[in-house]
Amino acid sequence: MDKKLKIILLFAVILIVGFLSYSYIMTGGARDLEKETSEFSVSASDVFAEFSANTEMATKKYLNKAVEVTGKVTSVTDNVITLDGKVSCQLQVSEQIVLNSQVKIKGRVTGYDDLLEELKLDQCLIVKLN
Repeated sequence: MDKKLKIILLFAVILIVGFLSYSYIMTGGARDLEKETSEFSVSASDVFAEFSANTEMATKKYLNKAVEVTGKVTSVTDNVITLDGKVSCQLQVSEQIVLNSQVKIKGRVTGYDDLLEELKLDQCLIVKLN
């Protein structure tokens, strides 16, 4: 095999492995939160207070973990709900949710947005709707 072709194949393999690694890291891998046990069960105001007080420590504690968060729905936009004005939850499936209702959601913590002062969760499911 010609040297130029070997270099091209090596470069292609490196690109593919890099892309797959990046995708896995950014999505946290394939997870089924419905079957996972939550590591924490907290109120939206309590978890937000932890991130506000010490973002680095709270990130180490909660990042990529399955958590249940309870709070009052203050915003509903497409498949994103906001609890207590500070915890943004991206739902896996769009559901009919009424403003000002109390809910318990289960989701994966993806991070804290300092600029918007908002905790972000994805892959969220409604556990309990009042």
